Amino acid sequence: MKMMFLLLVALGVGTAQAEEKKAFTHESSISIVQTGGNSTAETYNVATDNTYKPGTRDYHLYGNYTLSYADDPDVEDSPKEETARNWKAGGDITQDLTKKLGATLGQNYEGNTYAGYKQKDNSDIGLKYQFLNTDKMKLSTEVSYRYTVEKRTERDDDGRDVFYFQKGNITINYSQKLNNQVSYKFWVQYLPNFTESEDYQINFEPSVTVSMSDILSLRVSYKGQYDNKLNPGVEEYLDYTTTTALVAKF
Repeated sequence: MKMMFLLLVALGVGTAQAEEKKAFTHESSISIVQTGGNSTAETYNVATDNTYKPGTRDYHLYGNYTLSYADDPDVEDSPKEETARNWKAGGDITQDLTKKLGATLGQNYEGNTYAGYKQKDNSDIGLKYQFLNTDKMKLSTEVSYRYTVEKRTERDDDGRDVFYFQKGNITINYSQKLNNQVSYKFWVQYLPNFTESEDYQINFEPSVTVSMSDILSLRVSYKGQYDNKLNPGVEEYLDYTTTTALVAKF
């Protein structure tokens, strides 16, 4: 974790020294939660979000990693066991077609063995539209076609563990600056599955950010991921994460 933190700091310093500051924005967050007493648990979460737009083309790179450990409260001095591990990394390019409309091409990779898959490779192509884009309020939507290659943790009855899906991607992003210190953001994503209609997903995340300085902020968020058709060995339809994180933005 120390190495990850140093990498985040180094990336932030490099960004701050970039010549084209207005075209490049960087945001990284880190959250570490440890509890003790009757039970002990540790949760680590790091995330980064970077955009570069020198002209009419927008370049976007992002990633996050979550890891949790906990002990058994019913067993004295029990060793801590891993309870969650998931990650995502990717990027996209958006080319402005008009002032509000853009064409987008994206690729991302994600993993979550506790949700029944080792890795998903998602390829997107579609359109983005900005309904609002002011200093205080932003509202946009993305509609795209998605092709997914999914490698599962367990094989099906036919012995397969790699699956190919044609999907859609409908995402709505809304953010509002309530005042100079407080801002609110909410995004929701619907992933219909054209290959298996019952296997759709709905993801969402509301968050509130409180600015402490020009660079540092405190963010509280709740991220939910609903899967309508569970992979073998998975019991819960909804995965959720509540995070309070320190955010650095340049």
